[in-house]
Amino acid sequence: MAAVIVGLGVWWLLKSLADSWAPPDDHVAASDRRVCPQTSMNNDPLADATSHFELVLPRGATGVVFTATVGGLQGDSDLSLRFTTTAAGLASFLTASRISPPTPTTRVTDGDWTIFPSSSKPTGPCGLTPPVGPHMVYSQDQPDGPMGSSPRSVAVDMTDPAHPVVWVDALDI
Repeated sequence: MAAVIVGLGVWWLLKSLADSWAPPDDHVAASDRRVCPQTSMNNDPLADATSHFELVLPRGATGVVFTATVGGLQGDSDLSLRFTTTAAGLASFLTASRISPPTPTTRVTDGDWTIFPSSSKPTGPCGLTPPVGPHMVYSQDQPDGPMGSSPRSVAVDMTDPAHPVVWVDALDI
């Protein structure tokens, strides 16, 4: 009987440690075709991730691609998102998400680290890192603002103003 109790205790301990130290699974990728297939650990559905970061996707957004994780070793959430919309959809997204209008002079950084590094075309998995160019505008939550602990950084390609492409990076800090 003591061996059974010890065995159950060891099993419970190992299971607890595995659950707390294991990286997030990738179950959302199996059920949502919008998940970037070049990424892993996508365990946060888009609706949950956008709700967490107080983002409201515009109706009719197209080309939606994302990767989102909640939990993991630090217990934080992160979201990388790209979509195409209309001029009215962009205005709706910015207003509903309480994001300042993007400008070409906004420098999107996290301390000394540039969130959107220089590139002439989208890079990273599934093009989730925006390009840098003359038609790009940016916005970022301020550290002392309402989303200061979960800041969102936004890049918008206005090459075709009628159909802007929007990138969002959000991370709990």
